[in-house]
Amino acid sequence: MQHKRKSLDPVKVRLIQVARKTLGLQEEDYRDILMHVGGVSSSRDLTDEAFHELMELFARFGFQSDANRANLGRRPGFATAGQVATIRRLWSDYTDGAGTEGQLGHWLERTWKISALRFLPEKEARKAIIVLKKMTSRKTRP
Repeated sequence: MQHKRKSLDPVKVRLIQVARKTLGLQEEDYRDILMHVGGVSSSRDLTDEAFHELMELFARFGFQSDANRANLGRRPGFATAGQVATIRRLWSDYTDGAGTEGQLGHWLERTWKISALRFLPEKEARKAIIVLKKMTSRKTRP
């Protein structure tokens, strides 16, 4: 019996659509990119890995998401927008895209006694990135 693969998170699909519109991609070009990056014709069918690859490609085309800045803004002493984005991406990688923001907050609480990403000091954010990279690395090792 074949398992149907889970659709990409709707938030990620919306981000792809925002990037597509921002970059002014024509339908045919957009579909070609989806096929090239993920072997799919719809963004809903992308894997999380292909999503990250697609967003990196869009970034090279000049797209910059302000989602993280809009969520937290720049607050001296606290994690930067780049750190927040990196932590979220690493958490997604570590949890195979299934980890929620709440679960990330729970991990931060256990590890750093900080209840949510928005309260993470910049210094601890650097440490969290290192730890998440190691966790992901150990997980992917055979």
